[in-house]
Amino acid sequence: MEISKGIRAKLFFFFVVMGAIPFVILVTAGAINTIAELEESYKQNSLLRNVIISEHITELISKNQAVLKSLAMSPTIIEYVQKPTEEKKSYVMKILRDADEIFNDNNLTALTGADGWQMIRTDGATLVNLKKRQHFQEAMKGRAYVSDIISSMATGKMVVIIESPVLNESGKPVGMIQRNFDLGALQDYVTDLDDSEVYVVVMDRTGRIIANSSDSKTVSSEYSIDNSYKFILDRIYNSSGVIRLYVNEEDCLATYSRNIETGWMIVTLRPYHYILDQVYDKAIKALVFGMIVLFIGTLIAYLLSMRLTKPIIEMTNVVEEIASGKEIENIKVSTNDELGQMAAAFNKIRSERDAYQLESELDKLTELFNKKTMENLCKMKLKTFNENENSNIYMAFYIIDLDHFKEVNDLLGHQFGDKVLVEFAKGLKKIFRPNDCIGRFGGDEFVVIVDSLPNMEVVVRKAEQIKQIAFNLAIDGRSRFVTASIGIAIAPQNGRDYDSLFAAADKAVYHVKNNGKNGYYCQLFAEDDDD
Repeated sequence: MEISKGIRAKLFFFFVVMGAIPFVILVTAGAINTIAELEESYKQNSLLRNVIISEHITELISKNQAVLKSLAMSPTIIEYVQKPTEEKKSYVMKILRDADEIFNDNNLTALTGADGWQMIRTDGATLVNLKKRQHFQEAMKGRAYVSDIISSMATGKMVVIIESPVLNESGKPVGMIQRNFDLGALQDYVTDLDDSEVYVVVMDRTGRIIANSSDSKTVSSEYSIDNSYKFILDRIYNSSGVIRLYVNEEDCLATYSRNIETGWMIVTLRPYHYILDQVYDKAIKALVFGMIVLFIGTLIAYLLSMRLTKPIIEMTNVVEEIASGKEIENIKVSTNDELGQMAAAFNKIRSERDAYQLESELDKLTELFNKKTMENLCKMKLKTFNENENSNIYMAFYIIDLDHFKEVNDLLGHQFGDKVLVEFAKGLKKIFRPNDCIGRFGGDEFVVIVDSLPNMEVVVRKAEQIKQIAFNLAIDGRSRFVTASIGIAIAPQNGRDYDSLFAAADKAVYHVKNNGKNGYYCQLFAEDDDD
């Protein structure tokens, strides 16, 4: 595309910029809106994932606590804790192992006395003293408790203790019954909920890892040392919510919620680049589509700038050619706006310039155009008229014949007759525009050519004025010498060439002459006026 003219270039770039700005705004707003929508979608999905995990933890804890509470209320266990015997031990052991079979999870159940020493373990491992353990201390206060992650004193594995106090008849704690909750089952459950874009971390109240879907190492070796996510707890002030965190050298969207039963924090981490990748994909698609639209818009802008500036450039060239005296053609503009008006004005300048370049021989008596000049002027105006595509513009051709002029000449002399012609010519000049053509064809015959008429009412009004000029003509204080018979032809209805218009107007003059004179007639009006 080549845009050589300054105004054309400005219009072109204006259209392009006006098209590009909304495109950039839409792409930017679309990207921001997509990020917000994806963040909200991921937030809801992550919260749902957290709820599922939390409900699973609650179900496990509640189930264990219900069984332990039931065992703690068993008279046999209460009696054994207070007065242990070998006979009762085997019976209590059976009760505890039967309870383990309810869960079928390979976790042990243990019974501890008021002194802190374990009395029975269903796994048969070495009995240990739990006096300094927090869950034992809570049991001795009469409270059920779920511990944070701790190392089993018997096996060394990292476990969570669920305990229920054993109370005597007066409600005083006399021991504790507990189940060691192996973290492997929870780890497997969390891993099953993992996908390629998120990973889940479950932490106890101290920030130690209970389950981590991003790492499937054995529980026994990992949890004793892994405390890498504790900083998340330092950033959390509510029981649930969403925050931006930098985790494992990645910017992440962290959705967290706290389990009510245990106080553990469940955190779902989604690296932010997954969100940006989707935004990037959508932005690329939008950009490709936008570039296609922008290309089409640019093409339209180019065509519009060419169309809008073409008549302006042509008019500029017309001015240059007029100044240099070159031959020029009419500017063709079919619009009715300001450009069309400017083109019409330039065409009129061209016509008037051409008129001045003609052999402008004037009638010596009236100083109106002579017959030859009028013929040439009429042909030029018809050329311009025929090149104009506006169908609502008319051109009028008047032939005026002064009635009784021969009698004035014969009775009052040629000098008086000449004065009549001169005064009548002056009257015609007063009622017509400077660019209208007024001529004398000889004797008492005059011709007027009027172009760019908007309606027929103007044609009739001018004919009436011509008739009044002749009727009211006064010479040396005397009046009522002559009247006017006026024949009118209209272009394009009566023709588009000089001969057709002249013949139609001449025929109309004879119609007036034969019907009493002193009037005007046009075949199109289908009526005459003899008043």
